[in-house]
Amino acid sequence: MSSAGDASAATHSSDGKDYVPPPLSVQQEDAIIHTRITNDEKALRRVTRKFHTYASVAYPPIVPPTPANGTSVEDARDAFLLELASFQLSLKKSFMVCEAEARQVEEYQRERVRIANERSRLKDQIEEHKATLEQAQLERKQKIEYDVIAEKVNTLPNRAELEQAIQALENDMAAIRAEQENQNRILHAQKAALDTVIHDINVLRLMGKDAAEESSTDTPAPDTQPGEDVEMDGTGSVRTREESGELREDGLSRAASMGKAVEEVHDSDEDIPLSKVLLNPAARAFLPTSRTNTPILSASRSTPAAPPKTSEEDDIEMGEIGEEPKDARGRRKAREEELEEGEASDESSELSEPPDD
Repeated sequence: MSSAGDASAATHSSDGKDYVPPPLSVQQEDAIIHTRITNDEKALRRVTRKFHTYASVAYPPIVPPTPANGTSVEDARDAFLLELASFQLSLKKSFMVCEAEARQVEEYQRERVRIANERSRLKDQIEEHKATLEQAQLERKQKIEYDVIAEKVNTLPNRAELEQAIQALENDMAAIRAEQENQNRILHAQKAALDTVIHDINVLRLMGKDAAEESSTDTPAPDTQPGEDVEMDGTGSVRTREESGELREDGLSRAASMGKAVEEVHDSDEDIPLSKVLLNPAARAFLPTSRTNTPILSASRSTPAAPPKTSEEDDIEMGEIGEEPKDARGRRKAREEELEEGEASDESSELSEPPDD
């Protein structure tokens, strides 16, 4: 390397100009830096210097050198051998470092493979742990729901108590059904009895109307003066029936039948006004009397005129039962006073008769 420096110096001196090396690229600079770091040239330079010193002492050159410090050949040889041994030691050291680095590289590769395997294994374990965690969360949720349901179940009575309660409810339902059937039977019976009573009342009313019409057609009209009112109520027929005793018998029999009807209605416990039931079938239809002057009807009839009514016969109107003594009338008035509001007596009146259908 010293000869190369001498050559370069000679080149510089011959040209007379300073040599400027070309610029290096980045890759070349990196390579030079790497070489200088990895290769320690100091030891090699020392060995080379010692070798040249020993060679110049042991083998005299052709051109005599300038006088220098006198050194023996043995000293130069010992110095060269010592430097050479030191260089060998450094080479061994470098070789050992290289081997250690190779082993480290192998160890690194094995560690890298192990880490990769460990990573894959841990990844699989993480996946398994995730699945296990999800399963555990699901079980925990189910356990919470089970605890809630179990708490609700524990608040309920036991099976025996529930069966007893169900049996009691079934018994109550059976009793209610039986009571309902009984009430339905009673209701149907009451309806049938009420229909029968209404039918009998209608029949009796029609019979009374027919009898009143027959009596009104058979009884002649009384002779009246032009200024008198004519009463079209057929009291003559009633008086005739009363005299014959027929009206009293009919009244008694019908009163007895009406009493039975009232008892049946009271037994049925139906809310029916007594005015619908306590009707006198012998009562005539209400015929208003004329207040105007009417012509004499005796001229057109061949039957004799009826005798004038007495005070007793005046009371026998609108289907009432005649020939009642004064004490009987007093008892009837006392009975009417004893009756409460909304009740009616066995005797009929104009107000108690329903309108014609």
